[in-house]
Amino acid sequence: MREMSHDQLALLTAAYMHVPARRLRALARGEDSSLKEWLESDSGRRVAHARRQARDAAHALAAMGASFVSIADARYPESLRDLDEPPAFLSVRGNLPRGGVAVIGTRTPPEQARQFAREFSARLGEPIVSGLALGIDAAAHRGALDAGMPTVAYVGTGLGATYPPEHRNLEEEIVANGGAIVSERLPGEGATKSTLAHRDRLQAAHASTVVLVASESDGGAMLTMRFAKQLGRPRFALAAYGDRCYTGNAQAHADGARALPFDVERALNELQEFSKRLAPV
Repeated sequence: MREMSHDQLALLTAAYMHVPARRLRALARGEDSSLKEWLESDSGRRVAHARRQARDAAHALAAMGASFVSIADARYPESLRDLDEPPAFLSVRGNLPRGGVAVIGTRTPPEQARQFAREFSARLGEPIVSGLALGIDAAAHRGALDAGMPTVAYVGTGLGATYPPEHRNLEEEIVANGGAIVSERLPGEGATKSTLAHRDRLQAAHASTVVLVASESDGGAMLTMRFAKQLGRPRFALAAYGDRCYTGNAQAHADGARALPFDVERALNELQEFSKRLAPV
């Protein structure tokens, strides 16, 4: 990990002071001199406390081997800039590949949907993007690991606070096998319903394509599908019905997502054909 720069520490200090996201992005880009001067001043107990928190966070990230990547950094994923509100910074453990396919779905899938997600992800031949959650997310990450492909987990916690806790080993395997764990939260910050929902936009933005394996109509994966639609990312959903965990699939189809057959070979072929049609001549 690179040692955190003076400007990065200032950005982290501002985040601990709950400076609005718009100003954090401006600070990262060097466009908010008044905020920078205030953060560098010696007066104010609040600033001093936030500065100490930022230094402690920098040490925690260094101990994890994590990088602090601001929106002004060349390492920042270009696709995240498509968002109306991109994160001012990311904390990254591992190597962050560009692009990939988001494979998403319910935390409580039937076994056939779990198996589909794992085999499909293993055979896709591209980086897999998901959210480290139970169920479909974990199966997708595992499929990429099976195939020796990098996989990216955008998480709703700060680094150092794995959620769910039982996925600590999976997190370590992802990093050890050339993938990345990525967070826009402060180190050690726990998960909330809001932070988990907020990270869904990052999965959609990072991916070149989004594939819904199985979701209830009120499932969190449906947020990722909505963000993907807003961003103009190609959306696919398995043509699977008859169980509550697939009601979101039918909803996604009604909202314009392309149907994929519930057969790995045929689904891969259809996705490949679609990609060929999009490729420049």
